[in-house]
Amino acid sequence: MSGMILYSLMIVAAVWFAKPVRTRAACEDWGYRVYRDSRQRVVNRICAAALFVLLFTLSALRVGTGNDYLTYIVRFHDVKTDNHVITEAGFNLVVKAVYAFLGDEYYIVVFAVFAALTVAAFVAAIYQQSRDFVLSVYLYLAFGLYFQSFNTVRYYLALGIVLYAMRPVIRKQLLRFAVLILIAALFHKTALAALLLYAAARLPWKRWMAVPAAAVAVSGFFLKDTYLALLLKVYPTYVNEAEYLNGGGISWVNIARCAAVLLFALYVYRGKEIGRESVRFYLKCNALALLLYSCFSFVPFLSRIGYYLTVSQILLIPSMLSDLPEEKKKIFRILTYAAGALYFVMFLKSASGEYVQILPYDTWMNRTGDWTSYNFIRFVP
Repeated sequence: MSGMILYSLMIVAAVWFAKPVRTRAACEDWGYRVYRDSRQRVVNRICAAALFVLLFTLSALRVGTGNDYLTYIVRFHDVKTDNHVITEAGFNLVVKAVYAFLGDEYYIVVFAVFAALTVAAFVAAIYQQSRDFVLSVYLYLAFGLYFQSFNTVRYYLALGIVLYAMRPVIRKQLLRFAVLILIAALFHKTALAALLLYAAARLPWKRWMAVPAAAVAVSGFFLKDTYLALLLKVYPTYVNEAEYLNGGGISWVNIARCAAVLLFALYVYRGKEIGRESVRFYLKCNALALLLYSCFSFVPFLSRIGYYLTVSQILLIPSMLSDLPEEKKKIFRILTYAAGALYFVMFLKSASGEYVQILPYDTWMNRTGDWTSYNFIRFVP
């Protein structure tokens, strides 16, 4: 229960720190006068920095929180001792650099470094792209993206970098986009999927494309074995992991989220042209995610691919609210906060489950141990 209260208070504090921020993207609707104001820019930097410190601190102080926390401690050791590992080069380089600098296997510091990089990537991406910084920050936490980064630290760092890479792909800065994706892939190779998925979302969609898209979707029900065989050639890690080849089952929650976002878009933009390229891109990402979750549930760890698409929701939803008429903005904004709170409550109910385990929350500051040797924060073979 204390962990649930702590996480809920974190959301309140994060919203409080984020509320004064007025980003460049938010100021596009009335010009850049507010953004260019020197006082406002100072406020932006102070509040964004305070938000970073808040989120980083909770993540960095944790110990034993996360379903793979202990597994990662062993992985750190294997990397340092040059044992065989399947982790990516960027991850291995960070671990070796930290351990070499410290002179011992203080795993708590490695977790803190990854926490800093991950939080920085997400906060920077939201600050750079969101039209409503405080709402995007709220959705980042309420959808569980921040708290799930306590697990699979490699993946969520890659996800943060991929989110940051959305802006250059929307602006057709393709070289910068490709470099960012390759950097993300140095920490989790699934990031390479974003090259194909974002290219598909960036292309102009024509009516005639509905037929081949429907054919691809239907093929997911009939060509499962063929697709799996192809996937194993590209990603052979799963060859001897039979339990993953059954997929994770249909993710009704993700399907419902994508469908709800797309239906809301139909309401907001009915009879209108979507003028912003960014909104069109985010909507295409959600349409692709809906197709993946509905027709390709057999793909191992499909959520890791799907999140590269659905993470756009923390930018899309505020953009759609900003495009509503003034008389409707307030009510739909309240409904969005309420829906986010409901989703967060549902998330917390599964937060102590086998595949999440971000509850209970524990910190190394609460651990009793030998403060001379620090055995409770360093690896002892």
